[in-house]
Parts: sequence; C-alpha cells; structure tokens
Amino acid sequence: MTNDKRLLEVLIKINAISNDRSFDFGQKLQHIIIEIVRYMHVKSGSIMLVKGSKNLEVVASTNAQLIGINQRLDEESPSSWVFKHKDSLYVKDISKSDIFPMRFDHYEGCALLLVPIKDNNKVIGILTVTDKIGEDYFQKEEQEALLIIAGQVISALENKRLAKSLKMKKRTLQKKNLQLKKLEKLKTDFYNMLIHDLKGPISELIANLDILSYTVSDENEEYVEAAKTGCGTLYSMVSNMLDIVQLEEDRIKLIYEKIFPQDLIKEALVRLFGLFKIKKLTFVENFPSSKTSNFFWGDRGLLLRVLQNLLTNAINYSPYNEIIEVGYEYLKSQEINFFIKDKGPGIPPEHHKSIFEKYFQLNKISDGQVYTTGLGLTFCKMAVEAHRGKIGVESESLKGSRFFFILPVERAILS
Repeated sequence: MTNDKRLLEVLIKINAISNDRSFDFGQKLQHIIIEIVRYMHVKSGSIMLVKGSKNLEVVASTNAQLIGINQRLDEESPSSWVFKHKDSLYVKDISKSDIFPMRFDHYEGCALLLVPIKDNNKVIGILTVTDKIGEDYFQKEEQEALLIIAGQVISALENKRLAKSLKMKKRTLQKKNLQLKKLEKLKTDFYNMLIHDLKGPISELIANLDILSYTVSDENEEYVEAAKTGCGTLYSMVSNMLDIVQLEEDRIKLIYEKIFPQDLIKEALVRLFGLFKIKKLTFVENFPSSKTSNFFWGDRGLLLRVLQNLLTNAINYSPYNEIIEVGYEYLKSQEINFFIKDKGPGIPPEHHKSIFEKYFQLNKISDGQVYTTGLGLTFCKMAVEAHRGKIGVESESLKGSRFFFILPVERAILS
C-alpha cells in the first residue's frame, strides 16, 4: 500500500472518530492517538493541550499513567520548545541533545518527533510520537505526514469547542428568554390593569357630562357635546384594547342571542349621533325589503362595537357635508353581509390587509384632530372571526371605501 493511500486512510479514520457522538472528548482523543501510533509505526504517542497560560496537560497517551500530568511551559522540554517556536521538532537522539539536558524515563528510544496542533496560527496542543519500531529514526515524509495529521486533530478539538459554545449560548438564550417572559408578563399585567382601571373614570366623565348637558346654556352646548364625543371615543379605545387582549387569550365567550340587523344598525347610528352632527354628515340606510328581513344569531355587544368602530372610521375620514351609506343584505350562502360605504380618500390596494393589523395607521388625519390607537379595525377583525365570519374592505384611491363583514346567520358551532 502506498504511503499516500495509508495517510488518506488514517485521516478518514480520525475524521470518523471526531464526528462519532458515542465518544466523549477524552475517548475521541484516545482513539485518535492509537490510530496515529499505528500509522507512524511507533510504540508511544501522546496529545498534550495548553491549559491556561502556563501549562500543558497530557489528555491522551499510549501510557495511561501519563494522562492528566501537567508540564510547565517555561521548563526546558521538547514540548515547551514546540509551543514557543510554533514549529515541528525532530530530535534524532534525545540522549545526546544539548538543548534538553533532562531525559524523561518514559522514552525508550532515542528518536523523538513533536508537531504543534495549531488553530489560526495559535498553538493549542502538542502531538508527540516516539519509540520507533524498527530503525529508530523518522524519515522526512513521516515528519510531514504527522504535521498533516496534527491538522486533522483540530477537527476533534473544534467539535468540542463548538459543542461547549453552543451549550453556553443555549443556556444564555434560555436565561434571556426567561427574563423576556417575565418582562412580557409584567408588561401585560400592567397593560391590562391600566386599561381596565381607565374605564371607571372615563365612564364617570361621560355620566357627568350627560347630566351637565341638561343644564348648560345653548351657546355652550356644543362644547359639552364635543367633550362627550371625545370621552366616548376614548372609552371605545380603552374597550378595544381590553377586548383584544381577551380575544387573543380566548377569554371572551360569545353570548349568542337573536339579533335584528336593522335594530343593530340604528342603535349604532344613535350612539354616534354627536360625531355625525359635528361634521354635518348624512347617513343613508340601505336595507333589503321587509319581506326578506329576518334575525340572525350573534353576540350583540361585540357586533354593536364592530359597527360603531367601522362607522367611526367612516366619519373620521369623510369630508364635511358628505353622505355615509350603511346597510346589510342576506346572501344565498346563509350569511348576512353588513357594509359601510364612505366618500373619504380611499385605501390603496396594498394596504387592504395590513389595516387590520395591530397598531397600523394608514395616515394621520389633518382635517381636524382624530385620535386613534390603530386597534379599532384589529378588534373588528378579531370579533368577526370569533363569530366564524370574515371582514374586508373594497376601495380605490380617491373614490372612498366600502368596509364589510360577513357572518353566518345561524349560531356558529365552536369546536
């Protein structure tokens, strides 16, 4: 067998050992040194690794008694010389060496060959072979071959380093993940507490403004109405935030009842009368004939809020003195379709889905002050989907928007 073929075979074996997960780190190095000893035709061999900044430690050896022994890097020894010079060392006769006056007892032969194990030009270990079988010397090609093999040992060492690094990163990530979960819980608890506690004082403001509206003079009535409208909008925002959290956590259970769509729309319009009045808007009802009108099943409170949110959007984005159309129709698919059509600036097609995402705001209204959290449409989407329905918008830029939501007529059977 040619030398090149033998070298290739030992490199393949070392690579297989390096990637064998059934061995721990020490076992891998021990198996590797045995393969190296066989290839080099020697009796003895060892692998030493740098430990800290001052020592080398034997981590694998044909002599089990040497494993774990430490050698100082500042001693005059062959291993220290290789470490300092970052180069191979071949000693033909250690007994006659002027450089190393001390001969170790575990050397039987005279010839000694050491090569550095390097990573990015940094010596991280020493590979040693000695006690040559047959003639006690190492040929030039054997010295070069051992240097190549030392490079392959890096694979086993690198696997250990990567495994250790991954383990540390995993622990760090787990720790950070735990901290993030705690922070997220604190944030969620604070958020829920805040929006829940806000409902009380806002309700009190609305109630007192309502009482005040009966005693205020005509010239000040519009200010009271504006305050009531603002409080109503704020209350709606807070309700949206609270309900979105509950819908996300599946904590809202739908209370189904018979709902007559005309009554639902009329109630939503009455509640928003102040907003219509401020912008001098006209609403047009588009209902089917009384012969086809009927009830459907749903959670009245949630669906009333959906209509109010969609109507509020239409009001906010409509120019003064415009018309808003609101209505419904029964579909052949045993569904009911509610719709609100305005003559506002319209919504570009690329935003037809994103407007229903949390905190998304298409633009800011410059025609008067309009306050929004970007959660109104998110609430609508979640409330409609909780009914097993769907919501969407049809719009062309500069031609207004038509929002719609479709619900099953029969009560949804939730799995």
